[in-house]
Amino acid sequence: MTIARFSPLGDVVSLREAMDRLFEDSVSRPNGGWSTVAAGQVVVPVDLWETKDAYQVRADLPGLTPDDIEINATAENFTISGEFKPTTDMTSGWLRHERRIGKFARSFTVPVQIDPTKVEAKFTNGVLELVLPKAENVKPRTIKINAFAK
Repeated sequence: MTIARFSPLGDVVSLREAMDRLFEDSVSRPNGGWSTVAAGQVVVPVDLWETKDAYQVRADLPGLTPDDIEINATAENFTISGEFKPTTDMTSGWLRHERRIGKFARSFTVPVQIDPTKVEAKFTNGVLELVLPKAENVKPRTIKINAFAK
């Protein structure tokens, strides 16, 4: 049997390393939290919340136009995709490049079916807003009871 000596400093050091990584990721990342995955796709931040009648989505897509964005919806899920294209020649003279470029795609599965024919999209000042209405057949209904007197 091996006896391991308890060392509280080991846990403190690993906590410090974790905090250092967290600080580096949040402060030194100049793109404001946007990240690029290994395949070169940009990860777009999205807010998604549920109301009584619909799901609401807000995505920050600065620098894009509505023509640069594609939205696909089915009863169970939806996808927002597009591409941030370079605005200038990317071959020479760069001292620093911090603006994101590349394709993006975000897909979400919703717990309750939506009606893809009634999805509404609005794009204002680089912010995409979607309203994904829940399908009528899955919304709760109030049933009226008919009472007959004898």
